[in-house]
Amino acid sequence: MLFPTDYADARERFRELVGCADFSLESHAHPTKKGPNGETLACDIARLGAMDAKRVILISSGTHGVEGFCGSGCQAELLASGLLHGLPGDTAVVLVHAVNPYGFAWLRRTNEDNIDLNRNFVDHSVPHLNPGYDEIHDWLVPRDWSGPARTEADASIDAYIADRGLRAFQIAMTGGQYNHPDGLFYGGKAPAWSNLTWRKLLRKHCVNAEQVIGIDIHTGLGPRGVGEAICVTSEAEYLKAKALFGEEVTWTGGGEAVSAQVGGSLLHAAHEEIGTEKLVMIALEYGTYPIPETLEALRAETWLVARGDAASEQASRIKQSLKDAFFIDEPDWKLAVTMRFLDLVRKVKGSLS
Repeated sequence: MLFPTDYADARERFRELVGCADFSLESHAHPTKKGPNGETLACDIARLGAMDAKRVILISSGTHGVEGFCGSGCQAELLASGLLHGLPGDTAVVLVHAVNPYGFAWLRRTNEDNIDLNRNFVDHSVPHLNPGYDEIHDWLVPRDWSGPARTEADASIDAYIADRGLRAFQIAMTGGQYNHPDGLFYGGKAPAWSNLTWRKLLRKHCVNAEQVIGIDIHTGLGPRGVGEAICVTSEAEYLKAKALFGEEVTWTGGGEAVSAQVGGSLLHAAHEEIGTEKLVMIALEYGTYPIPETLEALRAETWLVARGDAASEQASRIKQSLKDAFFIDEPDWKLAVTMRFLDLVRKVKGSLS
């Protein structure tokens, strides 16, 4: 199967596959950062179809860095499948590979500034408060990872969950916060480079279309290998998404989705740039391991960057655990992921004929 071993492999494969088709290719190189081996980090955009196409299929990967192993693999499998052949003449396909190339290359869910991009698309001129996260931050990122501070922090977290429930803890932790740059789900103080790049490519490739159908690929929440199609904006879009993708689509606003409701996501920005009346876009969330395990891996990696030694053996273990939490490198999982993704693309293609 066409899932990558690392970011460099993912980028090379993606560029080769689009080069074998009739795609145009553009690259937005990161202006200041390089990969672990000095390689260029870039968001690559491949387009099939005329620039004035009335309809656009938009598929993005790597918003959350390390989740790009799955997203890049899905895009590669789509390119190799032949599904993009025979599209109506008024339809274009735009594949956005590695929205957050730094996180992909360095095995981070966040970007070079520890920013979670799906919390970064907000108005940074006004304050954004999350008192729930403020309450638990010191427990999430303790002074040590294997000493008394960690033990005390874990006991506090257990007591919080026992008192208020795991869902309340997940919402407080993942809802987005803007006061702790070394913490989890940090939204930043200004638009990140990936934020600006995303908006730029939307203005170039999507705003002139009459209809845009989008899929942003994610991992880490839900049952193993299951791809939940999630609507994160309005109930009106939710109903449109169900009509297009199927009754199993969920909505964060209704409390039924595996993901907590958040603002400032890449999908919210797409609505701002393209227009809600023209856009239907889902987050495709693939399950890996139980939520507590996934959050613990994320917590450990955040602690490592904030407090640990990046050159230690412990760092290598933590990084591998993070990758494993968001990408299951096993044939059955990758097959389930691929089949679900291609089925959704078939539904999109069928709706256009």
